[in-house]
Amino acid sequence: MRIAAFFMPLLALLSGAAGFYIRRLELRYVFDPITGLPERGATLTYLLFGLTALVLLFILIFSIVVSVKRKTLRGFEDTFGTDHLAYPFIYGLIGAVWSAATVLHFLHLRELGQIPLIDILFLAMSALAAISVSFFAIEMFQDPRRKSVFALSVIPTIFTCFWLVILYRENASNPILLSYAYMCLAIITSALGFYFTSGFVYGKPAPGKTIFFYFTAVFFCAITLADHHQMTIRVIFAAILIMNVVYLSMLIRNLQRKEL
Repeated sequence: MRIAAFFMPLLALLSGAAGFYIRRLELRYVFDPITGLPERGATLTYLLFGLTALVLLFILIFSIVVSVKRKTLRGFEDTFGTDHLAYPFIYGLIGAVWSAATVLHFLHLRELGQIPLIDILFLAMSALAAISVSFFAIEMFQDPRRKSVFALSVIPTIFTCFWLVILYRENASNPILLSYAYMCLAIITSALGFYFTSGFVYGKPAPGKTIFFYFTAVFFCAITLADHHQMTIRVIFAAILIMNVVYLSMLIRNLQRKEL
């Protein structure tokens, strides 16, 4: 699976880059700059729908094939190969970037005035999730038998679920679904990717489903980067994107053929 371990993350990035480009064009030419309403039947909108459908179909077929023909090694550390120094270094760096983006987002909100309670909770949980990403990787590299890894593995899932609640709260009365649909999908697939990652820690591996949500999280996070969000929010999405790319490669690389 070494070829697939290189090819699949690359394909996820390329499809995400294509989605990013189409989304940028859609935001520029399809959405009215004054009302924010999208043009009905726009070619760019259907083009992005078509790309999304192709990506989902492709990764669904690949994930089913993995579920049928492949299996994982025993334990998270063997499944993902976390015994290399590059693992804690990469995820420590991702956690640091995520933490820095959270701090900068706090400073941005403070400049705007009093910070609402919901934003304070978002900032606190974002910081906790970022720290957990780094410490989980360090613990897995040093001693995966420590009990702390169980708690650390679920924190990003809790954060993304909370983020989804905030997104719904902010857009409950927004009739333009297309304006936030891809962000919603990015958060959902990221949450499920984190969820199935922690499943390996708890002895409940699901490689096919995990690969599906890693790939789709990369795709939808890349599209979301094209939206007009605060730069700090886009950095957090970028950090999550890179996390999924790396985990996707690590997981596929260590899959084993099932014995017939």
